[in-house]
Amino acid sequence: MLSCLYLLLLLHTTTSTLPPGHGKELGQHNDLGTPALEADWRDMSPGKFNEYVASRTPVILRGLAKEYPAYEKWTDQYILDNFGDLEIRLEAKTEKEHFVPVGEVGRGRATFAEFLSRYKTDNMYCVSEVPSPMFPDLTLPGIMNCGELASSIVEVNLWINSGGAKSIIHKDAHNQLNCLLAGSKEWIFINNTYNDGIYQAEEIDGDMGGFSLVDPAKVNYKSFPKFATVPWEYATVHAGDCLYLPPRYYHRVKSTDRNFAVSILFGTTSTFSMPPDCQTGPAPSLPLDKVPIQWAYPGHGMMSMGNSCPVQIKQIFMDEFTHFAGEGVEEVAMADYIDHILDEVTVEVPYIQEAFHRMFIEERLLGESEVITREYLESLPDSFYNTVTAAYSYDPSNDPDSELFYITKSRVVNRLKDATYYGTITRDIFLQTYTDLGGSLRYGRELWGRLSGDGATLSWYEVRDKDGEFDVFGREHDRGDGEMWERNEEIVRKAKEEFEDSQREEL
Repeated sequence: MLSCLYLLLLLHTTTSTLPPGHGKELGQHNDLGTPALEADWRDMSPGKFNEYVASRTPVILRGLAKEYPAYEKWTDQYILDNFGDLEIRLEAKTEKEHFVPVGEVGRGRATFAEFLSRYKTDNMYCVSEVPSPMFPDLTLPGIMNCGELASSIVEVNLWINSGGAKSIIHKDAHNQLNCLLAGSKEWIFINNTYNDGIYQAEEIDGDMGGFSLVDPAKVNYKSFPKFATVPWEYATVHAGDCLYLPPRYYHRVKSTDRNFAVSILFGTTSTFSMPPDCQTGPAPSLPLDKVPIQWAYPGHGMMSMGNSCPVQIKQIFMDEFTHFAGEGVEEVAMADYIDHILDEVTVEVPYIQEAFHRMFIEERLLGESEVITREYLESLPDSFYNTVTAAYSYDPSNDPDSELFYITKSRVVNRLKDATYYGTITRDIFLQTYTDLGGSLRYGRELWGRLSGDGATLSWYEVRDKDGEFDVFGREHDRGDGEMWERNEEIVRKAKEEFEDSQREEL
């Protein structure tokens, strides 16, 4: 009897040491939340808005998005009628879910027409660049239309879901003005000055984005005890409202109903040059098709979502010249500088190293001279740094052929063996197997045609022995971060086990 009482006392002592919010959803996990700042934008000068940017202060701007023509125009029917053939990028409604929606265009890619016919019933979320034909329906708000704010627009992104979408706790590299055209979103922000309590996942060197290992659905203080003392801000943003969010500011977002949002990304710094006339009152808004945007997506082909800013890449090349040559040295051997860039800038990511090797050694993108100078790097045209940035930032999910990176011969052959036990493979069996692997019918039909020619069936051994027909499938895309992701996933797995243990202890 005494031993039972001792055990109960021990269990009570163990669980009572955990803060009260253990196991609760983010936003109910502690009492350190405060409302986000709100400001009236109607008489706000760009200079005043820049004060929020410079101080890295999130601010809610109620009603600003109602200035967009899209606020009234962008119904499902309008988008279908005017932009239905344009392609968008797809994700699952819960971020980091190991599922990618498949559209007729391919894995993670659909036309607006298909998306609008499916998104209210399927696990499908448009997380995409805004196709540039839609720009006339959007504006650069007057609070940004001056000085370097207006010339630092990197990309414009689109978020559409039917409600119930949830993000993890994450941060983005750029400043952003996120404007809601339909629905409501619940935001929670955490300043990255509290990084020690965030438990950030391990990242590749040079990556300014990132995410927390803390599960916002069930905050686990047993695995992540410092998170209990991290303060946070909150806001509910409604249709017509905009939110300014500083770069690298952690946040979690939940969509409560059908949502349309547009996010203007600009710069990664908090310092923007503003001439005196930017301080003197409101500036006019400007249609987005009249605004210089670093990365614009035409609606088909390769996207550039998440690309770095070429200005940053130029600065990296200039800094690395100084680092390699030393202060005051104006000229170094071209071959030695290129070797230094390959060693230092490609952050040990194999496919970036391969791209840089091709550009700088095989294609001689920096020219034929045997030497390179600081002045020459400074004078290179924007097109040079745009090309380098695109290679440096490449992400398969932006590629219309991204499916070809994930469907490998070994996966197809092994799944066919399970489906037929080394037997006869018909077209229908092959396509079912291919789509079960997360592929699209479009590419499944292409691969079947490559394998079978005009034949109606194949044996499993025939598929196994074909190599050239798979050449464009299963492309190598090794970021060199496989072990890093395994370490992150191991931390998350252990945290889940500890959370389950704590729940059993409470019982």
